[in-house]
Order: sequence, then structure tokens, then C-alpha cells
Amino acid sequence: MAVLWNYSTETDHYEVRQAGSSVRLYRNGVHHSQWNPKRPLAGSVWDLLALPSLYRKEGAIRSACVLGFGAGAVAGVLRAVASVEHLVGVELDPIHLSVADGFFECTEGTALVAGDAVEWVRAHSEGGLYDLIIDDLYAESEGEPVRCAPLDDEWFHDMAQLLRPGGMLVLNLIEPEKVPHLAPMRDAALSARFPYRKVFWLEGYENRVAVFSESVLNRETYDSRLRAICRTFPASYGVGRRYLTEDL
Repeated sequence: MAVLWNYSTETDHYEVRQAGSSVRLYRNGVHHSQWNPKRPLAGSVWDLLALPSLYRKEGAIRSACVLGFGAGAVAGVLRAVASVEHLVGVELDPIHLSVADGFFECTEGTALVAGDAVEWVRAHSEGGLYDLIIDDLYAESEGEPVRCAPLDDEWFHDMAQLLRPGGMLVLNLIEPEKVPHLAPMRDAALSARFPYRKVFWLEGYENRVAVFSESVLNRETYDSRLRAICRTFPASYGVGRRYLTEDL
């Protein structure tokens, strides 16, 4: 694996590495982002964050906000497979955004915001801005990913405020046991607003991606769109067998 770029600050060390057509960002040894334009669906955790959009008809997800943008892997997948027109990426680490722009080629037409995602969400409470909000808010400590945003009821209500009618919330969690206790599973208002719920995962990974949707998550639409993606990107053939899901 070739090292394309590395950079150190007083507290952090960054590396961009390339293996074949795949570009990867590491910070302090933790794998933060990965992108392969020839294989946008590669059986990775970043795939799982974008897959819920395929349960809606093409064009239904026009705008999306990615909280914890990293170097833009999820944005790349959304643009390649979900035809999302308008993207906003919020990322605490401005160096990640520089890498996204310089190496990942995932930022065209994307509004990049360097700042605290929790503060940013609470400052944009006018509502009705996005069809899809993805929460992937993780830093690292001693080489392990650590969540850096709350999982309380207020946070879910704040994110839900930014959704258009029919929208969905998608969250990446590294602790599977927390999924049944998330606010949309308990809070009466959130539970009523998001009646369609799924969880995605990959065999061998702890990560669980929880999906809370106001609109039906149509499996036939998902299967059809996944087949079309594999025709467009033959390197992604067969990857759908890796994705595991169940209703919540």
C-alpha cells in the first residue's frame, strides 16, 4: 500500500494511502475514510450509511447532510449510487476536509463546513432542509473509535427538526447493544414520526447502522436499484450478499 501523503500536528498524525484504485485516510492509525470511484459499493461500513437511500425511488433523496464528513467516503457513495443533488458535509477536523478535496474527489457540489456538528445542527433549527441526515460522529482515543456526540433524546429531536417530510435519519454505532435504546425506539413523538426502522451490519464488524424513516423502506425498490448499480459499476457485483439487515 503506497503512502500518498502524511502530515503531523502536535496531537495528530495523518496518512493518505492508496491500494489499487482505493484511497484511504488514517488519523492516528484509525481508518477514517475510504473511496474507490470504480467500486462505490465495496462491502464497507460507508456503504451501509448510504444504502438506506436505495429503499426510496431514484430522485426521492435530493438533499442530504453528513455529520462527521471525514474525507467524504459517504458523500462519494451517495453521489455515485443515489443521485443526491445537494450535499452538506460537517466535519470538526479541517484537515479531513482538505484531504476530501485534495485526494478523494468527493466534494464537487458539496458544501463543506468545518465545525462542531452538534452546534451546527442546533444553529440550523429552522427545519425542513434535508431528505436524509447521516450521523457518523466519531473521533479516536488510543487507536480506537470513540463517539463524540450525544445519543440523548434532545439530539434526535434536533436532527429530526432538519428533515423534510418523509425523510430519514441514519446513524453509525460501534456499540450494537445501544440500538434498542435509541430515542426513536422509546420516545413517543419520535417513534410515531419514524415508524419504519431497520438496522444494517456486516459480518465480522461491530458497527450497526440504524435507520429511522418517515416513509416506507421498500425492499423491491432497494433490490432493483442495487442491481442497476452493479450494472453501472461491475466491480461491485456480488457485494450485496455482504449486507445484513433486519427490521427494528
